[in-house]
Amino acid sequence: MPPLIVTAALLRKDSKILITKRPADKQQGGFWEFPGGKLQNNETPQQALKRELREELDLEIEVGAIFEVVYHRYDWGPVLILVYECLPLSEAIRNLEVDEHRWLTVEQLPEYDLLPADRPIIDKLLQQ
Repeated sequence: MPPLIVTAALLRKDSKILITKRPADKQQGGFWEFPGGKLQNNETPQQALKRELREELDLEIEVGAIFEVVYHRYDWGPVLILVYECLPLSEAIRNLEVDEHRWLTVEQLPEYDLLPADRPIIDKLLQQ
């Protein structure tokens, strides 16, 4: 089974990083994650990331360089996460398709129950 390709945004502001909480009624609900989501047909990863952040947070972003690529196998199947450095183009965030969002320091990230696939991203951030 080929991996599900998903994108994630590494958004930084004032030495803090944005994470969002998955809605309880979604797969893996209640977990925190870096915002992003699945690619749709004929969509580039960058287009998917911009669309997902508009849909989830009403946030326009500028997508930068790849920060990390993570392969993880869940019990339901494998995922390949393309993590991009991103720049928020506004200050306002609305929780449209997420339960909550937080801006955290890198050191605070391990205190949150993030998705297992996101842990390598945290590890890399902690090593910087």
